[in-house]
Formats: sequence, C-alpha cells, structure tokens
Amino acid sequence: MDFGNNTGAPNNQPYEPYPTAPVYPQTPHHDPYGYHPYSHIPPHPTTMPGSVRAARIISWLFAALGIGLSVLAGVIGNPELAGALVAGLLPALFLALFAFGYTTNGNGMRVASIICAAFGILWSLGGAAQGLPPGLLGIAANLTILILLSKQISADWFKRPH
Repeated sequence: MDFGNNTGAPNNQPYEPYPTAPVYPQTPHHDPYGYHPYSHIPPHPTTMPGSVRAARIISWLFAALGIGLSVLAGVIGNPELAGALVAGLLPALFLALFAFGYTTNGNGMRVASIICAAFGILWSLGGAAQGLPPGLLGIAANLTILILLSKQISADWFKRPH
C-alpha cells in the first residue's frame, strides 16, 4: 500500500483538498465585539449600595460619639474615664478612618474593616464583662458594621473596577 500516491483523487488533483471547518452562525453571546445579551444591566454597581453607606455612617457616628464623650470626660475632670473611653473606642476610630476609603479603595479596605469590626466586637465583649465602655453599644455597632460589609452587594461594590 502506497500512502504517497494520490492518483485516485478526483479531477487528477495532486493532493486532496484540505477539509474546511463547518461555518456556524454566531449567536449574540459569542460576539467578538463584546455584545452582552443583558447589556441594560450594568456589570458592577455604579452607586454605593445602602449597606456600605449605612456601615460608613454608623462607623462615623460611633467614633464621633466616642471622641465627644472622651472630651467631655476630660473637661469634667475624670481622666480615668476619658482614658477608658479612648481605649475602648479605639477600633471605632480605626473603622471611621477606614470608612473614608469606601468610595475609592478596593476589597482590601472591606476586609480590613470586617477584621477591625470583629476585633471591636471582642474588645467590647471584654469591656462589657468588666463594666467598661463601650459595652453593649460597641457590640451592637461593630456587629452591625460587620454584617453590612459581609453582604454580597458590599463585596460587589468593593470589587468593582476603579
């Protein structure tokens, strides 16, 4: 058997023509120009979701309350209470600083805020057990911030392209 001989080919062509791939019509979702069948729905959030905005406002209010109460305690003349307030609300101050970056920073800011809120819950539990500030208010505020930032819509906001 001779594989190099192609004499049996029609029209006496020296070689058989190369088979072409079948041509299929393109559907809209396979368009090379980026057509998306749900183009009316934006692929990422364009405005800050309510959960992120609420976590931002809660962290600012909680830090402002802590600063105001510690200044008030210092003015009244109780430095021990002022020191306890500053120490107890330290995670709230960090959360308030992180909240300024919620519009421009990425997912790392969300993760850092979640970790800081979890640390604030533990910090507040220790304070509540000893009767020190922030007590139950700190547990509630930090838990609320943690839950709001753990939602999927919050993750989508922080993972959007900048």
